[in-house]
Amino acid sequence: MDKKARSKPMCEIVKRLLEYGEFEVNIFGDDTILHKTIGDWPNCDCLLTWHSEGFPLKKAALYAAERKPFLINDVSKQHLLLDRRKVYGILKETGIPVPNHVIISRDGPDGNDPKGLVEKEDYIEFQGQKIHKPFVEKPASGEDHNIYIYYPAHMGGGVKKLYRKINNKSADYELNHPGTIRRNGSFIYEEFLATGGTDVKVYTVGTRYAHAEARKSPVVDGKVQRTKQGKEVRFPVLLSPPEKEIARLVTFAFGQKVCGFDLLRSDKGKSYVCDVNGWSFVKSSYKYYDDAAGILRSIILAAIAPHRLTVDPSRFPPLLQKQASPSKLADQMRTSISYNDVPQAAHQDVNGNKEDDPRYQWEELRCVLAIVRHGDRTPKQKMKMRVTQAPILELFEKHKDKKGKEAKLKSPKQLQELLDITRRLVQEMPTYSSDDPMGGEVEKGYETRGSEITVPEFSEIREKYQILVNVLEAGGHFAGINRKVQLKPLAWSSPREGQSERRVEEVMLILKHGGVLTHAGRQQTEDLGKYFRTAMYPSNGAEMENGLLRLHSTYRHDLKIYSSDEGRVQASAAAFTKGLLDLEGSSLTPILASLVKKETGMLDACDKATDDIQAAKLALYEQLTRDTDSTPARFARPPGTSPRTTPPRSPSVPFSGGDSMSPEPLPLAQSMELLQDEQNSAPPHRRADEPGAVAGCPPGISQDPPTPIKGDIQGLPPNALKLLYRLVDLLQDLVDQLYQKVKMEGCMTRGTAVYSSLSQDPSAWMHEPNKPCCGERPLLLYDRWRKLSRSFYKRTRDTFDISKVPDIYDSVKYDAIHNQHLDLKLEDLYETARALAVGVVPNEYGVSPEGKLQIGSQISSLLLGKLLADLGNTREESKATANLFYNPKATARDAFAAELGAYGFDDYPMNLPNIGSKATKDDVDSEEDNEGGDQEESDSTLHRLCPSYAVNINSPMRHVRTRVYFTSESHIHALVNVLRYCHRGVEGAEPIVCESGQNILTSTPELDYLSHIVFRMYENQQVHISDPLRFRVEVLFSPGAAYNPFEVMPLRRNHTLPVHPRVELHQANGATLDYVEKLVARFSTPRKLQTPALNWLPCSNTGSAPTYLQRSGLRKPSLSVEQPTVLPSE
Repeated sequence: MDKKARSKPMCEIVKRLLEYGEFEVNIFGDDTILHKTIGDWPNCDCLLTWHSEGFPLKKAALYAAERKPFLINDVSKQHLLLDRRKVYGILKETGIPVPNHVIISRDGPDGNDPKGLVEKEDYIEFQGQKIHKPFVEKPASGEDHNIYIYYPAHMGGGVKKLYRKINNKSADYELNHPGTIRRNGSFIYEEFLATGGTDVKVYTVGTRYAHAEARKSPVVDGKVQRTKQGKEVRFPVLLSPPEKEIARLVTFAFGQKVCGFDLLRSDKGKSYVCDVNGWSFVKSSYKYYDDAAGILRSIILAAIAPHRLTVDPSRFPPLLQKQASPSKLADQMRTSISYNDVPQAAHQDVNGNKEDDPRYQWEELRCVLAIVRHGDRTPKQKMKMRVTQAPILELFEKHKDKKGKEAKLKSPKQLQELLDITRRLVQEMPTYSSDDPMGGEVEKGYETRGSEITVPEFSEIREKYQILVNVLEAGGHFAGINRKVQLKPLAWSSPREGQSERRVEEVMLILKHGGVLTHAGRQQTEDLGKYFRTAMYPSNGAEMENGLLRLHSTYRHDLKIYSSDEGRVQASAAAFTKGLLDLEGSSLTPILASLVKKETGMLDACDKATDDIQAAKLALYEQLTRDTDSTPARFARPPGTSPRTTPPRSPSVPFSGGDSMSPEPLPLAQSMELLQDEQNSAPPHRRADEPGAVAGCPPGISQDPPTPIKGDIQGLPPNALKLLYRLVDLLQDLVDQLYQKVKMEGCMTRGTAVYSSLSQDPSAWMHEPNKPCCGERPLLLYDRWRKLSRSFYKRTRDTFDISKVPDIYDSVKYDAIHNQHLDLKLEDLYETARALAVGVVPNEYGVSPEGKLQIGSQISSLLLGKLLADLGNTREESKATANLFYNPKATARDAFAAELGAYGFDDYPMNLPNIGSKATKDDVDSEEDNEGGDQEESDSTLHRLCPSYAVNINSPMRHVRTRVYFTSESHIHALVNVLRYCHRGVEGAEPIVCESGQNILTSTPELDYLSHIVFRMYENQQVHISDPLRFRVEVLFSPGAAYNPFEVMPLRRNHTLPVHPRVELHQANGATLDYVEKLVARFSTPRKLQTPALNWLPCSNTGSAPTYLQRSGLRKPSLSVEQPTVLPSE
C-alpha cells in the first residue's frame, strides 16, 4: 500500500538501491493493488511485498505463484503472522524461546470456554498448566493490540491495559478492575517477565543481519518518551550471540528476510520472543538505511545474477564511503572523557557538587551500590485469640493445609470470608448499655489483679471480634495490604462412632497487621529516588537533573532494584524507582512487577545469628536493669534463649511510680495476648512466677547465670533502671488518655478517607481533624498501647520485657509524627523511650566490637558477597572493554564486518548452546518465583548501547552499573558494623571507615527509616588496567529520617520528615577495590565473578588487516558486486 511503500524508511532504502545504478524500481500503487487484476500487475524479477491494513494478501500470493518472482519475504506465509497462536506454535517448533504460556481458544460458534479452563484469584489453569499473576493476556489476532496485564492481590491487584500509542500514552492502569480475564474471544496467557523497564525491537535484513533498538516499556507507566521532533525515543543496542541466532531462526521460520520481532530480556539473562511483526524497518537511522540497502542488493543479486557479484569496492556508491571512518569511530569509542551529554570530567561530592581536583579529572563513575532501609511505616501488631465458634472452625476445615496443622488466610477472598463471618458473629452477640467502648454494659464486681483486669467472658470475646473486624475493614479493600490470619488447631473432639477422623473444636486465631508503608513513607522514598538521580550520577549545566535519565534511556545504565519479601520494603523499592527514573502514574503496582526483584534469602534477616543476638540481648538486658548499687537485674528473658534465674528485686531502688501504677479499673477485656493464660495452664514444670524461675522457661533447660559483663556497654543511659520505671508510668498515663477518648468517641469512630501507599499518590492523602492517621481506629490505637504497656512490665514479678523498648519507641515516634493532632501527651514518653532505645537497639547486634562484627557478618554475609560481586563484575567488564578499539588501517568494510557480522548468501548455524525449548535447569529456575531463597543473577551478557549506531552521544562506551537493595533495619546495622570493624584481625590494616566517620557512626543515635549506605566506584582510565589504583571506592552513609518530630516539623504538615544528607565514611581518597575486597571478603559468602560475553571484540593487529575476535560466531564478510537489472515491486 502507498502508505507503507512511500514511507520515509522505504524511500531512503530505495534511494540507496537506485544509487548503485543497477536497479529499476516500480512501486505498485493502491489503485493497481486494489482495483486491477493480477494480470494487469507489472512483471518483476524481485518482489517486495508485505501485509498491512487493507492489503489483499491472497491476491498478492496468487500473483507470486503465477509470475514466480524472487521473494524477499515469502508472501504465502504472511497470513501466519496475523494469528498469535500460530506464531507461538512456529516459534516453539523452531526451538526459539517464548514465555511460558497457555492458549485459550474460543473459535466455536458458541464462544464458550474450552474444557479444563480454571480461573482462580491469582492464577489460571488449563490442561494442568498454571499461569500465575502477574500474567499477560494477548488477543489471538495479531491486529488487536489491546493487551492486558493482570496483577496479583499482594502487589495491589488491578489491570494494566496496553494499546496502540495515542499521543504520549500507550497504557493505562485500572486499579478497580475485578481481575477476571476476558471471555469475548481467543487469548494467549503468558508469564509476565520483568525486563528492567525496557523492550527490545529487532529488525532483520537477511539471515545474518539484525539491528536492535531499546525503548521504554509501556508496562511501567504508559508514558511514551519522545524526541523534540515528536519521534519515540529509541536507542540501538548490541545483541548477544544467542539473540543473533534467534534473529536468524526467526527469518528462516517465517520466510521473512526483512522482519521485525519483539524481544524480552528477562532479568535473569535469558531472552524470549513475544511477537513477530513481519516487514519492519528502522526509523531515522541513516546508517541502517545504508546497511539495509547494501544487504538487500547482495541478497537480490545472489538470487538472480550471482555471477555478477564481483566488483571492485571502490565502485561502491558514495553511501558506503560516507560512513564514519574506522579511526574516527575508534576514537569515539575509546574516548570516555567527552562528556557533553553527561559530564563527569571532575569529581563530585556526596551532594553532586563538582570538585576541580586534578586527581579526579580522568575518573569515570562506573558503579553505584545502595543499601536502603524501607520508608516510614505503621507499627507492626499481632493479636491472638482462642476461638470455638462453629463458622470459624468450618473456615479452618475449608482452608487447612494438607497436613491439617494450620490454615493461612491471605488472599482477598479468604479474608473477605473471615470478615463476613466475624461481622455476623458480632451482630449475634448480646449487647448491653454503652458504658464501655465496646457497647456492652460491664457487670460490677470485676476485680483487679495487679495491672490485669478480669471482665465477663462475653465482653472479652466481643472486644476481640470487634478488633478483628476493625483490622479487616481497614483500607477499604484487601488488595496489596499486610493483613494475614493464621488458624492453628488447639483441641480436637473424639472420633464419632464409625469415623476415624477427629474434628477440631478449638483453634488459635493469630492476626498480623500493620507495618505498611505510610503516605509519608512513600513521599520520603520517592524524594530519595529523585535526590539520587540528581546527586549520585554525572550531571552538569542544563542537564543537571537528567544525567541518570540520559544514561538509562540510552542503554548505558545497568539498573536492578532488589527487595526483601516484606510488603513495606517492596513498596519502598517501587516508590524509590519511580522517583529515580521519573516515572509517571500514581500506582506502584506496575513498577513493582516490572522493576523490583524479590530476594528473600539475601535481604531477609529471619533466623540469622539467632544465638549470638540472644546472647547479646541477655548481656544487654542484665546491665540495663541492674541496680546501680547492687548486682541483681530484673528482666524477662528474650524468647528463644536459655533461661536463667531472675534475681529478686533490689531494695536499694524503690519503685518511683507510687500510686500511679495502680490504675483505676477499666471495664475492658484483659490482654489479647494469651501468653499469661498459657503460662497459667502450662505443663508441670515450674511456673514463671515461682522463686528462681524465669518467664517462659521451657523444661529441661539449664538456668545457670551467664558470665558477668566486663565493663559498661557503650550507649546505655546511666540511669537506665529509673528510666524504665518512668516509662511504665508514662505508658499507663497514655493508656488512660486513650481509654477516655475511646469511651467518649466510640469504638466505631474513624476517618472516612482511605489511603493506600501502593495505589495512590502521596498527594491523595487527606488530613482529618481529630481522627487517627492512616485509617487506624481509636479502638485499635488504644489496644496497641494497652498491649505494649501490659507486656512491657509485669507488676507481680517486677520484671521488664526489654525487647518491647524498640517497639515502644517505634510506636511513640509514629504517633508523634502522625497523631500529634489528637492532643496526646507524648513528648515525655518520646524522650524517655528514645533515651532507652538508642542504647538498646544498636547493642542488640553485639555489645562489643567483636560481637558486632560476628553478628553483622552472619546477617549480611549473602549481601556482602553480592556487593563484592557487583564491584568485581564491573571491574571485569572494564577489563574486557579496556582495549576495545579499531585498527586505524582498517577499511570501511572491515569496520562494517566487526560491528555487524557478515551479510551474505550461505547460512551456517552458529555454534551456540541450545536456545530452544529444552531449557537448562538454570533457565527454568530463572523465571520461577523466588520464594525460597536467593538466586544469583546473570551478568554474563552485557546489554549495551551499540556505539556505531548511536547518534548525538559523545561517550557511547560509558556503562554505569547500579544496584539498589531495599531491606530492613537489621541489615543496615549489620553492614555498618562490618564496615567499622572489618580491619580487625588483619595486621597493620587501616580501617575502611576514617576517624571522623567512626565518630559520626558512634554519635548517630539511630538508623531510622531510609537510612542507607552507598558505595560508589570510580575508574581512572589513565592508570593501567592491572594497577589496583585504577578502581577507587567511596563509602557514603545517611541515618535516614532520624529527626525529633517535636523539633523538626514536616513541611506542608504532611508528616514527612526529611532524610539526612549523606556523609563520607571513607578515608581521604577512598579505598582501592582490591583493599575493600581484602578486608570485607572474609565476612561474605563468596560469589563467582562472571566474565562478560561481549558480542564482538575487535583488537589491534600488526598486519594491514585487522583481526576480530568473533565472539558471536558470525563469519567474516565477503562483499563484491556486479550490475544486473531488477524490478522490485509492490
